Amino acid sequence: MTTVRLGDQDVPFGPWVCDCSEWQLRQEERRLRRQLQREQEEHERRRKRIEALFQASGLPARWRRRTFRDFEVNDQNREAYERALRFAEAFDPREGEGLLFVGPVGTGKTHLAAAIALELLAQEHTVVFGTIGSLLAELRSTFDESARETEAAVLRRLKRCDLLVLDDLGKEKVTEWVEQVVFEVVNARYEEQRSLIVTTNMPLREVRARYPNVGEALVDRILEMCDGVRLEGASWRRRGLAQ
Repeated sequence: MTTVRLGDQDVPFGPWVCDCSEWQLRQEERRLRRQLQREQEEHERRRKRIEALFQASGLPARWRRRTFRDFEVNDQNREAYERALRFAEAFDPREGEGLLFVGPVGTGKTHLAAAIALELLAQEHTVVFGTIGSLLAELRSTFDESARETEAAVLRRLKRCDLLVLDDLGKEKVTEWVEQVVFEVVNARYEEQRSLIVTTNMPLREVRARYPNVGEALVDRILEMCDGVRLEGASWRRRGLAQ
């Protein structure tokens, strides 16, 4: 039987063989089906990866709906919104840059921090989000013999994730152990140039005072790592009641 070489295959050739154009069409259809299958498999792999990152992030269900699109921009918060959006769009985990959101209760600090976290999780970055209290509660849970994760593993996540968000700094009850852990985590991220976002409605002098042993060094680390972003205005939570 006579054959001809088409691509990487030897194809029968002769008057009794179907038109090569028909054979090529079938080959192209097979190639497209294989490509579609690979794309579907990659999409599913990415979906599972992102969902796993969400589960590991600690981002509460309420804050998973706090996107940039849902943030109500006005003259008082426009600059903060734009800086947060730029941070998310240009994020590079190797740069170790961060943001410090400061302002009264209910002005959108946590919303913007959550919006950044959502964007980065969608880009498959590792993010850990929580208050000092919730993160330390997770750490305390490892003291139980039945814990699924060790203390060292939790600390490693806090120190090495692409982005750590510390929400509502200053609300936590501070003990020597709390001081030790918080400073250890922040200092590790400072030394390794890993990104940090902090939100607080407390003046930084008060944060320093609440951490009597490490407050000066802790706040200095945060200020060196994070660009300050101030939000002003009335609380969004109370605005509806005033109308």
